[in-house]
Amino acid sequence: MIRTLVTEMYGGKIDDEADFKQLASLVESFLTPTAFEDHFEIVKGTPGAKALELPSTSGWKGFMNWVNELPEREPPTYLGLPANAEKLLLVGQANEMCGNLKRVVDMLDEGEAVMAEADVETVA
Repeated sequence: MIRTLVTEMYGGKIDDEADFKQLASLVESFLTPTAFEDHFEIVKGTPGAKALELPSTSGWKGFMNWVNELPEREPPTYLGLPANAEKLLLVGQANEMCGNLKRVVDMLDEGEAVMAEADVETVA
């Protein structure tokens, strides 16, 4: 019942069928009776990253300790992305920045060439 409520309440606001299927898949994998067992992996481990397990305790203090021990920046694997996704993003941003810098340098070189031509014409 809870799975249906979550899927339909949030899913009713989703207009893309692929996104709705993704939501339904997440709800099915997270809201399951096995989530109440010890060592339930809310995020499956991969060769490049360890799994994220729900806390074994049901008390407030134990849950807050679990939350405080989570990494400051979540790894891309928590979102279902490959472990090197952040590196790929940064490489792409660096390439774009270098391309933009080259354009600026080229424009400055053109400006200097125009100014040099103007100086030559003024002297002549």
